[in-house]
Amino acid sequence: KVPEGQVATLADEGQVTTLANEPGDTAPAEEAAAPAPESPEPDTVVAAAAEEEALAAPAPADNAADQSTVISASEPAEDISGKPSNNIFDSQLPGDSSADDSEGSPQEQQQPEPEIQPEPESQPEPEPVPEPQPEPQEAPEDFSPEPQQQVGEAALVAPVEEVLAVVTGSPTASPIVSPTPPPTPATPAPTVKPTTKPTAEPTEEPTPAPTNEPTSEPTSKPTNKPIDLAGWATFNWSGETDAPTSSPSRTPTPLPTDEPTNEPTPAPTNEPTPAPTSEPTPAPTNEPTPAPTNQPTPAPTDEPTSSPTDAPTDPPTQYQPFFFGEEFYVDSDLDIEVSNGLTVRPIAWTGRPVPYADGGESKLKYHSESDAAGIISMNPADPLNSGYVYLANSEEDDGKGGVFGIYFDKDGNILEYKALLTGTTWNCGGGHTPWNTWVSCEEHEDGQCYEIDPISGDTKKTALGGDGGEFESVACDDRDPSNLKFFVTEDDSRGALRRYETSDYGWGALHGGGTTTYLNIIDGNTFEWTTDEELGRDSAEKFFPNAEGIQFHEGKLYFMCKKIQKLITLDLENMTYESEATGKKMYGEGDFGDQPDQNYFGPTRKYMYFTEDGGANPGVHARYGDDGTFFTLFQAVKGGLYDDDETVGIATSPDHKKFYAGFQSYGIIFEITRDDGLAFE
Repeated sequence: KVPEGQVATLADEGQVTTLANEPGDTAPAEEAAAPAPESPEPDTVVAAAAEEEALAAPAPADNAADQSTVISASEPAEDISGKPSNNIFDSQLPGDSSADDSEGSPQEQQQPEPEIQPEPESQPEPEPVPEPQPEPQEAPEDFSPEPQQQVGEAALVAPVEEVLAVVTGSPTASPIVSPTPPPTPATPAPTVKPTTKPTAEPTEEPTPAPTNEPTSEPTSKPTNKPIDLAGWATFNWSGETDAPTSSPSRTPTPLPTDEPTNEPTPAPTNEPTPAPTSEPTPAPTNEPTPAPTNQPTPAPTDEPTSSPTDAPTDPPTQYQPFFFGEEFYVDSDLDIEVSNGLTVRPIAWTGRPVPYADGGESKLKYHSESDAAGIISMNPADPLNSGYVYLANSEEDDGKGGVFGIYFDKDGNILEYKALLTGTTWNCGGGHTPWNTWVSCEEHEDGQCYEIDPISGDTKKTALGGDGGEFESVACDDRDPSNLKFFVTEDDSRGALRRYETSDYGWGALHGGGTTTYLNIIDGNTFEWTTDEELGRDSAEKFFPNAEGIQFHEGKLYFMCKKIQKLITLDLENMTYESEATGKKMYGEGDFGDQPDQNYFGPTRKYMYFTEDGGANPGVHARYGDDGTFFTLFQAVKGGLYDDDETVGIATSPDHKKFYAGFQSYGIIFEITRDDGLAFE
């Protein structure tokens, strides 16, 4: 209902209808909305409008009714499209919160002088509609006129000039962004003004003007902030849009900007940098580009971005082999070539006191002619949290040989150096026992094998040597603790390889009571064990003269033949054997061309390490797996300090992160570590 003396203006898509309720009128507004069959002629419209204007004049001033034009409900209003509307409920009441507020800030409306505009010939003449008579209605005593509201961008009470303009086909009464009828490029996206409440069935097509589509031409200023493109001078932007900086390309651009654009470009190009190369950059860094964004590139390239270099980025792990000797660097102070990834430092020199970690030094000078060595843990039950001993043989003659020990704490700091076995001759090689002792072998005609306990200090001659011989090294097959088998090599052209079996275990098991047999290789790559020592020596002279280092692993026995430069492998289960030349399949820059000597398996058994006797650049090498490929940890510089020397003393700490080795004649022992901090395999 429209209160007495009030004016209501209703608008729907360009249709404006104003209802006036004169004092004394009591008819509800709905009754005034009865559809009229015809519209009057333009003259009738103007006359009716003037009459209604006169009737609306006495309305109260605070209701702003004197600023509105009254149009009879019997007269249909026309929008700018020329379509008449007789539905009063498509209009909008004052104060309705559903008024359109989507067109920006309110705009002042032009109020042209009222004049009668002739109806376009193309529009059909509206038929006159009889004016309904409103029923009088009394206003409540406590009624006060509601203040005029403006909702959104448009005032819902229109001036008379504007209403007359609507009726006569003049510009629309609804506010627009720009007074000009066609949208300009500055118009963001004009939309159709919504009705107070949705119609029952919306039309299928949008209004002719303005459209819902944005303008086809791009705006003159695509971004709100100018962008400095000085760093993108080499990029081909195709001239259509500003530089898309939403994210860097998969290949880093030369000079990316520090700030991305405020808005993504409407049509980013699919091309990355103008001339991407297939080759990675010479020295890519691990750092990201200065200002990467969160958006992916429109068309990612096929090349990965994380690792453009050829070298692996992750450090080798214990589950990946570390390939020694791929490239060398020269340590001029030590006069050696060292594999990249390794660091070498000396810890002892022949004829000098051994330096201790606390700044002191040993009273005893380090022994001469150091040879084979082994590591014994000070606490076999917890080797990683206890100290250890590096036991090294001395191959001095005439009773000046023996075994000496360098004692370390669990972190590899030197605590002490002392003699453990003295009075022996030419102590060359040796080996470990399962009960944490070391066996040292004399290499002369009447030589014997001695057992040393570096913790208790006990030493004793064993039964391994029998009547004597030029013994070299020892290995043990301990798969059956009740039937241990020890193997001993002999460095002689007729040196038999002997096997000592015992049912005892621990200290004393090697001191007597076992049985000894000898290796006899049979034609057809098979072998046997015989009690005939001479037959065993004949076999050695024919197949494996001058046997040196020996190791046992997973049912196979591996031993070196120095004179013929071969590795012999005995399969103890199948009683077959194989042989291969050492150092013929080298990887990297190493050179293993002389006599193999000691050998030692790393903890994972992936590598078998070797020392080398003789030549212009002896070194320490490793054989990987079963494919016979050899690598070099370090080697002497040719013609340098170690010309025709012999590498000795290979062993690793209980955690296998420290590798020990040295040169015999020059008299030096090294500690070698991996730069990645991982263990030797």
